[in-house]
Amino acid sequence: MRYHRLLLAFAVSAVVALAAAACSKSDSAPSTAACTVSVGSVTTSLSAAATSGTIPVTAGTGCAWTAVSSAAFLTATPASGTGTGTVAYSVSANTGAARSASISIATNVINFVQQGPQAPTSCTITLSAATAKANSGGGAVSVNVSGAAACSWSATSNSSFLTVTSGATGTSNGTVTITAAANTGAARSGTVTIGGLTFTVTQDAGLVVSFQMTDPSQTIGPVTVCNFRSGGAATTCTLTATTSGGAGIASYVWAIQYTYVTIKVVNVTSVFPSTTFSDTCGQAASTADGVQQPLAVTLTVTDANGNTASASAGAGSQPPLFVALFTCGS
Repeated sequence: MRYHRLLLAFAVSAVVALAAAACSKSDSAPSTAACTVSVGSVTTSLSAAATSGTIPVTAGTGCAWTAVSSAAFLTATPASGTGTGTVAYSVSANTGAARSASISIATNVINFVQQGPQAPTSCTITLSAATAKANSGGGAVSVNVSGAAACSWSATSNSSFLTVTSGATGTSNGTVTITAAANTGAARSGTVTIGGLTFTVTQDAGLVVSFQMTDPSQTIGPVTVCNFRSGGAATTCTLTATTSGGAGIASYVWAIQYTYVTIKVVNVTSVFPSTTFSDTCGQAASTADGVQQPLAVTLTVTDANGNTASASAGAGSQPPLFVALFTCGS
């Protein structure tokens, strides 16, 4: 009898223990199966432009997850959540090579690939002109370039006397500036290739100018000193231009200056190659042996095509010039 009572007590204890265990299990956290996280379909092949979208997240109630991006250009918001929700992603514009990054949500990895900027399928440019004319004395000419967005081009000189001084490369629209060297020979032309197109620069024959001085009181031909010494009348000094090249001279512009008591300035514009200036002897600062004063002369010549050339006393092949200030009667 006592043995039977012991067996009954043992059975009751076992039932109580099993019930307690069952109660403890029902009060615990969600099972692993209840915390499964999945994501919905997302477009992952992207163009170079900035874009954004959302990633659907499905998870059990109370099941926590995190969203992590692998690169700065790809962001994920919010960074964490619980249960079913949505993650918003944003991709910045790509200005370089193709790139990739991923967003991880729990055990799910979404890989994004973003392309770089694409060149237009047709990269055609046009020039505002096909030709230009440079001054025979040298100088710059320009041409405007027009092209589609992201259409790149370059400018290259094909002639030794032409230099691309700005706009050697460009994208879409721009301006190319070309500088021609001075021409001292025959008329010539050269080309510059701009985006596969030919731009031609022509240049007139070189315009070369020089001049010489004569003094009627001297019979030795061209002189470098004009003497103010006549007692009866003013001495007249003559300047005569010599030119070569060009397309017919349209004007001669003389700028003459010397000091005799005061600064004397003579400016003459003429269609004739010669000009004169006069002064008298015996003024202040004159001497019996004819003290010399520098004579500044600059001649600028323009031809029928607008080309110009200049020469100055004491520069290049032009010798320095002087006036001699004599006391009258010496």
